[in-house]
Amino acid sequence: MNSAKRVSVSKTRIGILAVSMIGMASLAITPSYAAIAKFFTLNNTSVQMLTSLPNLFMMLAGIIIGKLTANKVNLKVLTLVSICLVTIGGLLPLMLHTNFTFLLFCSCLVGLGQGACTNLTQVLIAQLLPQSERESTMGLSTTFINIGGMVFIMGGGQLAASSSWINNYWIYLFSLLILLIVFLLLPFENRTVSQNDTKAGNTKIHLNKFVFYSAFWAFLIMLLNNVLNNNISLFVVRENLGATAQAALTSTISLVGGMICGLFVGKIGKRLRYSSIALSLCFYGIAYLLIGLFHSLLIVFIGSFIVGAAMSIAMGQFPYLISLIVDDNSVSMALGIYVAIYSVGGVVSPLIINPLTSLVSHIGFNVFSLSGLLALMLAVVCLVVKFQKNLVLAVKEQ
Repeated sequence: MNSAKRVSVSKTRIGILAVSMIGMASLAITPSYAAIAKFFTLNNTSVQMLTSLPNLFMMLAGIIIGKLTANKVNLKVLTLVSICLVTIGGLLPLMLHTNFTFLLFCSCLVGLGQGACTNLTQVLIAQLLPQSERESTMGLSTTFINIGGMVFIMGGGQLAASSSWINNYWIYLFSLLILLIVFLLLPFENRTVSQNDTKAGNTKIHLNKFVFYSAFWAFLIMLLNNVLNNNISLFVVRENLGATAQAALTSTISLVGGMICGLFVGKIGKRLRYSSIALSLCFYGIAYLLIGLFHSLLIVFIGSFIVGAAMSIAMGQFPYLISLIVDDNSVSMALGIYVAIYSVGGVVSPLIINPLTSLVSHIGFNVFSLSGLLALMLAVVCLVVKFQKNLVLAVKEQ
């Protein structure tokens, strides 16, 4: 690779990693939940709609972006429009914030843009970078997702604490900075030339079974991952392990775990080519069992860190594996389906985990110990059915 091309690839990587920082934008308002609930006289479930509704629009965005990119709509234009949706949805409440329904509408705009950026990050990596750069960049993208999450959540919280919950929305100015970086660094052309591009006139979309297998396992990962998000604050307060401030800190520690582990996802994927997804599930199992069985705030922090690491491993590997198993013309649609299906896991997590917890609570299980046991069982199943090994071997046979 000559120096000019190397510089071009490096600029493209920075632009793509900037896009990935939008990945947790919808969570920016979470530090102000209590103040918003008090302002509008809402219960906790109602105010949580500000982040649960965007999840539904993230699912929609996955399918829409998959279809648009498959139809060769320019990737840079789509990316800039998606970031604009996040920016507009995030800043509009500064002008009108007396109507909770309008806040929900703005959150949905953020969710739509965030979901599009989540999908586009993977598509951009698969289509604009050489294969030798993809796995490491997908790992780094999880680090930058967590960095972005820390900026949005902690920055928004600080802005709200300095005055009122309304100021929390000023943090979406950060997305304007991301927009500028992407505008300057992301190339306008849709894809780099690879060997697959030269295959005779194959323009049809072909989705094989491994796309849906990957989406199914990612669905399970998200179902487990949201156990922490949905329950840790209540658990810390209910078990008298700390106050609300300590409960909020667990989310930041989880982001730090994801950020640090994301730096090594590429190396982990190379070393554990057949078992990195099972390793992620094992991490979830260990983390949740630690939290559920040992009633200590320090253990909660350690468990939260491990959960963040588990998320980084899984979400850094799935898109890379999918990009290998389908041809270049099918990558965008395959990733769109993957994002749409795994997003469902986050939405239905409480609908599945909470009833299961109620069923076994009489024998001493809580939501974390149950989820830990479930994660370890799934890790064993993942290895026994050889999901990842079969996928990697199928890639080699192509």
